This record gives sequence, C-alpha cells and structure tokens, in this order.
Amino acid sequence: MEIIIVDDEPVSLTALKQIVEKHPACRVRGFAEASAALSWCANNDPDVVIVGYVMPELNGVEFVEHLRTLTGKKETPVLMVTANVDQNIRAHALRVGVNDLLNKPYDSAELQARVGNMLLLRARQRKLPDPSSFVAADRSRAAAPDTGERAVGHTLLDLNMTLTRLGDDETLLSQVARVFMRTAPGLLQSISEALERNDSERAYAEAHSLKGAIAVFEAPEVFNSIVAVETHAHKYDSRSAAAAFRAARALVERLMSELSALLRERGAGPVPQL
Repeated sequence: MEIIIVDDEPVSLTALKQIVEKHPACRVRGFAEASAALSWCANNDPDVVIVGYVMPELNGVEFVEHLRTLTGKKETPVLMVTANVDQNIRAHALRVGVNDLLNKPYDSAELQARVGNMLLLRARQRKLPDPSSFVAADRSRAAAPDTGERAVGHTLLDLNMTLTRLGDDETLLSQVARVFMRTAPGLLQSISEALERNDSERAYAEAHSLKGAIAVFEAPEVFNSIVAVETHAHKYDSRSAAAAFRAARALVERLMSELSALLRERGAGPVPQL
C-alpha cells in the first residue's frame, strides 16, 4: 500500500516519513511542495494521504479541497497533522474531506494507530487483506521497558519522552536532530527579519514552521516560547512578538546546543556547526 506525506517543514517530514515507513507493507513518498504532491496524485492512487496545515503554496485544507476534485480521490483517507488548535480551521478541514486530525506534538504510537486505522479503511474499500500488523508492530516498541539511562544532563530536552515519541528509534532521533540543527537557524533568521519589517504575517508563518519542528522533540519550554511568538504575531502585535522572540531564540539555541552535545556523545558522525 502507498502512503504520501505532504509537509514543507523538513524536520516534520523526516520524522513522519521514517515512522510511517517502518511498516514493511507500505511504500512512503514525501513531498515538500503541495503542488508536486497534487501532480503526483493526478496520475497515481495513494492509499493514505498525510498532510500538514501551514504550507506556503496551499495550506492543508486547500490541498485536500484540490485532492478531492481529482478522479478517484474522493474516498482516499486523509490524516492532517497540525499544531494548529483553531477549532474553526479544524471543523473546516473535516468539512472538506479530512478524515482525521492528529495534534502536534504527537508520539509514534498514536501516529501508527491512526494511520493503521486508515490503512484498514482503505483495505476494506479496495477489498485487500487486513493490514492490522501496522498497529501491532508499534505496540511492542511502545511497551518496551525504560532503562532510565537517557535523560542525564539535558535540561530543556526530555530525552526519554522524545525517544518514546519517536518509537524508541535512536537512529531517527539522530536524523531529526541533524535536520533541525540545519533548518532552525534559517527559521530564526526569517522570524527576526520579519519582525524588523513589522511583517506579522511572515513572522507568524515562520514561527508556526519552527513550532512544528520543535514539536518532534519533548522540549515544552522551547515549544511554549515559540507559541508565544506565534500568538503575538497572529494578533499583529509586533512589539510583544519581538519581546517573546528574544526569549524564544535563546531557548532554541540552547536546544540546538543540547542536541549537538547529544550527537557528539553518541558518536553520530560530523555534527552540524551552530
């Protein structure tokens, strides 16, 4: 069965793709651009679509509206993964054809379960064998005992919870940490420049992207600091957004330092320069 993931945020796309493609019965394709995903869907038949909400070309709701106009795509199960909690947006998403929504931050067990339900729905639509092993495979990892040896020395990052969220996959943790360390500085710079220009809409969009990336990790203080920037920017309160950003930037940079130290401790190859 074939799953496509549409998310312009590199950390989120990496985590989603690596978690979902653990199921051997599935092929997973990732798209950073909504238009490229729609072009592919016009000529192919995905079994499940996973989509983010805030994207530069089309947001997730608009993407699904376009998807549903394509021949044979009216019943394709769609999961939206989003950090947006606006109830009007969520209701609109369900009205246009999103089948289920998953909040960020999420853990791998919940993601696997929801996608597993959609695979089962699709299998029944197409009269295929029951793919229930998708959910069962992750439950065994989620139930694994915690050794209690992971969280030493980390003040912002809760390493135990982060690994649980990523299905106890240390290789995936290293991958998303590297992607985050490559992309977060650019997002911080974009937010800073937008706030200097009093461009609240741009600051909001970039803060939302950064929030989505941070949501892959269990670092609530950092996550909440970016939520504050996003909230003020959404209200066009540039002064408050700038004040919140100063605190948030320091926390994000501390998180990157912790991730850098973690990669060095684990001998995970060259570490991106901060």
